Amino acid sequence: MVGWRARIGHVAPSRGDTFVYEFYRILPDGFMLLNTTGTIRRLVDDHLERQLARIEEATIDLAETGAEFIIIGGSPLFTRLGHGSDREIAAKLEAKVGVPVAAGMTCEVEALKHMGLKKVVVASPYPDNLTKRVGDFLTASGFQVLKAEGLGIELNSELANQPDHAAYRIARRVYFSAPDADGIFLPCNRWPTVSTIDLLERETGKAALSSTLCNIWYALYRLHIKEDIRGYGSLLASLR
Repeated sequence: MVGWRARIGHVAPSRGDTFVYEFYRILPDGFMLLNTTGTIRRLVDDHLERQLARIEEATIDLAETGAEFIIIGGSPLFTRLGHGSDREIAAKLEAKVGVPVAAGMTCEVEALKHMGLKKVVVASPYPDNLTKRVGDFLTASGFQVLKAEGLGIELNSELANQPDHAAYRIARRVYFSAPDADGIFLPCNRWPTVSTIDLLERETGKAALSSTLCNIWYALYRLHIKEDIRGYGSLLASLR
């Protein structure tokens, strides 16, 4: 059976293309990602609203398709609605479909806590207002955000077109402007992040967590799966 170890559902806010690619790059045979596609084309509030309206339908579809754990992607959806919205919406959906459900933002907060981080910097691809919302959400979740900067990208398709080194370069810049941070957080699983995470951790000496890594870690953690994953940073290595 394809996905004999785990079938993980993902409600993508747009294409989910980079997340799908990095998921299969990281995980060995036996894991399957059931991905949907969404309606967000620009990182602006009216597009976020359109996606919120289709989350329930997409979650039901994934559950009926055999997903054992479902991630509601799109941190900007929940940072716009505010702290607690991620868990409230996921709880309602989980009660409806009978399958564990978590918002991507919940996965990210839980991963930061798992790594013992308290003071973080945020390096995002987002416009300034969305980057600020991420910082505000993390602050409300109990973290001290020392610095938050973004690349200013509003057109969603441009996220996937970023080179592998884009996340690495902004993460280094933001971290070394606030080196008292315990770790680095790179939100958004549509820009490529995972290829340079290990290098980023070696050069800064701190944990570096991206949305993609957090989503994968939390899904496997909730499904009680142990896996020896090397080369993608300290978070996934903790699954050993």
